Amino acid sequence: MHWLILTIALQVACVVHVFRSGRNTAWIMAIAFLPMIGILAYFIVEILPNLSRDRRVSRVRENIADSIDPERRVRDAKALVEFSDTIANRLDYGDALMARERYGEALQQFRTAERMSPHADRAVGMRIAEAAYEAGQAGDAIKALDALPETGSQSERDRRDVLRAKVAEIDGRPRDALAIYRNVVARVPGDEVRCRIASLLIAEGDRAGARTVLKEVEMRMKHTPAVTLKADAPMYDWAKRTLAELG
Repeated sequence: MHWLILTIALQVACVVHVFRSGRNTAWIMAIAFLPMIGILAYFIVEILPNLSRDRRVSRVRENIADSIDPERRVRDAKALVEFSDTIANRLDYGDALMARERYGEALQQFRTAERMSPHADRAVGMRIAEAAYEAGQAGDAIKALDALPETGSQSERDRRDVLRAKVAEIDGRPRDALAIYRNVVARVPGDEVRCRIASLLIAEGDRAGARTVLKEVEMRMKHTPAVTLKADAPMYDWAKRTLAELG
């Protein structure tokens, strides 16, 4: 009985797919009169090839592959550099190392890419600044930020300022960091800046101020896409836990 219900459900799903996707209606006869053979043939011929081009499916497949073999992208990127030592391949290699939190090694790749570039490149320079910050090299991060070419993009300026604030945090200058965060918080997407402001306020003893900021984060979470909440789960968990502790 269960097998019959499953077969009928699959038949209906395939027929609906035929009509919605504009496939040849001859498939309907095969699906109706040769249920399992028709369904299997339709899946292999019409559905499976398109799955390989679906970005969502590709992303899931990539995530599964990364969970099984976390160093796969690093190896692939390194192999590309060895095959063709270009700026783009060096940057991809550095990005793969950053994803694995191998910041010192990533910094080396970005610096190599910088030396290979015939002119100052904003993308390369920003990568150097970010890798230096993550590696705990505050001075090098500031030098890289100061050397970046001017930009007319407000979002790019805000991105640089957020990194300056992060560097100020690890450099023992919380007030400088707080001032920068407050200046950009309304323009920067997401809630990382708000959470960092709250953390700095708590460190300064301003629990009421921190609570106000975290209440805003809590309110914004109700309208934040689930995929974002999942991606930044540790940060949002911290925000909820800290807000509860502040009372």
